[in-house]
Amino acid sequence: MQTVKRLVVLGICSLFLTVPVCIPQEKVDLDIISRIRYEGFRNSKVMETASGLVDQIGARLTGSPNMKRANDWTLAKLKEFGLVNAHLEEWGPFGRGWSNEYVNLRMVSPDTAPLIAYAKAWTPGTDGAVRGQVVRVNIRTPEEIAKYRGKLSGKIVLFGEDPEVKPSIQPLSERYNEQSLHDIEQYEIPSERSEARLREFRQRRRMQRELNKFWDAEKVIAVIDHSRGDIGGGTVFVQSGGSYKVGETTATPQLTMAVEHWSRIARILNGKEKMWSWN
Repeated sequence: MQTVKRLVVLGICSLFLTVPVCIPQEKVDLDIISRIRYEGFRNSKVMETASGLVDQIGARLTGSPNMKRANDWTLAKLKEFGLVNAHLEEWGPFGRGWSNEYVNLRMVSPDTAPLIAYAKAWTPGTDGAVRGQVVRVNIRTPEEIAKYRGKLSGKIVLFGEDPEVKPSIQPLSERYNEQSLHDIEQYEIPSERSEARLREFRQRRRMQRELNKFWDAEKVIAVIDHSRGDIGGGTVFVQSGGSYKVGETTATPQLTMAVEHWSRIARILNGKEKMWSWN
């Protein structure tokens, strides 16, 4: 009897496991799909909307006048699209805003030439045109600051190491093949928090704060570093030079210059020739 009972139980379990599960098919509304496709292909406002934010308003940092313009413009557009209860919400506190109105940099000796450079975010302007002698400074560690102390007052500092400009040999675009698609499938998602990168970031921030204090104490006219060493299609990559936090302001104007122009000035200075610039 015990054996029979086990067989019956096993038979019932097997029966339940082989019963198919029926899932109702979703009814596709082809009319709605066609209307969506029509709107996307015939009445799309993507380029018009992007142009309003990118071309007409332009670049913007948090807390800047252009950010307010972009927020107000977006709110008006959402209401124009017919969305209800569209509104702006306050958040923060954040800190200080920053915007750039005008930059003009020229070499006036030993040659006259316009120079491509952009102001670094959260650094001040010069309050008008200024002229000064350019000197080369390269500080890698806080300990190296001492050798320049008392020597930079009233100077324009060309800051940093010589960039390594590698030739561009890779095509701007290429088609994936089977191997490259396979490699993408094997991509390992990095951890959300990289301690090594976090330490490096904190070290860079500490160094920047030390340098900003040094520039301010020396009363240099301006500090100019260079963009990334790679060609980059002529793009000048600019980041912040100061802090958005209240109470952490810097008094020294800072700019990032195109690699080609920065390197030309560096070569002149390496030849011991005095050079003057308008900023």
